Amino acid sequence: MEVPAGVEGTVLALLHKEGDDVPVLEPIAVIGEPGERWQKGSEAGQASTAEETPAAHAAATSVFSSADGAEKHASPRARQAMARLNVDIDSIARGSGPEGRILEHDVIAASLEAVSPRAAEAKATLSAAEAAAPKVAAPEVGAPEDETPAAGAAPLASDLEALGPFTDTPIKSIRKIIAERMMQSLQSSAQVTFNTSAPAERLLALRTRLKNSDPALGLSSVTVGDLVGFAAIRVLAKYPRINAHVLDTTIRSYAHIHLGLAVDTPRGLMVPVVRYADTLSLRRFSEESKRLTKGCLEGTITPDELSGATFTVTNLGSFGIESFTPILNSPETGILGVDAIVPRPTAESVMAHAAVPSFEMRIGFSLTVDHRVVDGADAARFLKDLSDFIANIDIAVLV
Repeated sequence: MEVPAGVEGTVLALLHKEGDDVPVLEPIAVIGEPGERWQKGSEAGQASTAEETPAAHAAATSVFSSADGAEKHASPRARQAMARLNVDIDSIARGSGPEGRILEHDVIAASLEAVSPRAAEAKATLSAAEAAAPKVAAPEVGAPEDETPAAGAAPLASDLEALGPFTDTPIKSIRKIIAERMMQSLQSSAQVTFNTSAPAERLLALRTRLKNSDPALGLSSVTVGDLVGFAAIRVLAKYPRINAHVLDTTIRSYAHIHLGLAVDTPRGLMVPVVRYADTLSLRRFSEESKRLTKGCLEGTITPDELSGATFTVTNLGSFGIESFTPILNSPETGILGVDAIVPRPTAESVMAHAAVPSFEMRIGFSLTVDHRVVDGADAARFLKDLSDFIANIDIAVLV
């Protein structure tokens, strides 16, 4: 997502590469005046700013006592940076300002260089472990079987080369967060999925009527997904335990429905939230859903818009998926998967063993719930009520 710099100026240095994982509050760039020079961790080439002038030094300098009792002077911006970046004054031997005064860029440099000793120590430990590990020689051609490497030994370079070209992609950024949260969700809840389907004839007919309606009504862009989401909201109001969070030993049921919508983006799965969805009309719900989806795709979505869902809907119907197992968005207790609309034989023709069975269009649903707090019967009732709503949606949306 885009983050405003907060100040105007010229980018003097980029402290991280695109795609890097950067801890919160750690600087990512240095901004200054055009032509100003900045060099990390060096007195040479440092920009001359008002902070570094003797007058500023006299008026705005704080005195710190280091561990050895020596006094150190730091500017106000340096003090703020130390607090923000958790930098100890003792880690900076001498500042680059007048008379050794510690400036903001000294603190930034100390923060960036603090990682180096830990990395060097880890590398040395790894090298020592590798040196002490027993070496396994590759078997010679024609060697007897008992001379081959033991099971679990690293594959030979020649074996890896035989697999052909490959690409290594680090698991990071949004994908890393998704992986961590999915694993946490599966490990911290008892998830079970229930599947059903509903007649979709009236759903498709209503979608066609809305698409062809007067644009002035604002309903011509309403999709099948909007209609299903709207139906889920209406039905969910009857099931407070499915519109809830599990907080340790507490079930927190919400009076309003804040609907999460799973959105597929080039950077990974995002779940923006339609706030107070139960208070919105079909038109407003459709408009808000599209606004949030657009924000996810364009990278303008805000963190607040990606949190606080009480129930989530994820739609794979456009991909032709007829059934799947959605994973809960912890701490939510329910998530609804929307499946494809496909023709299925009618119950009447199956019971009558018709030679040429009749078909009807049906839409599938996959509901995953946390079985610790939601009983199977309640999940089944929810799906039945949702199916009935969809089967009569042209009338149900009017109620």
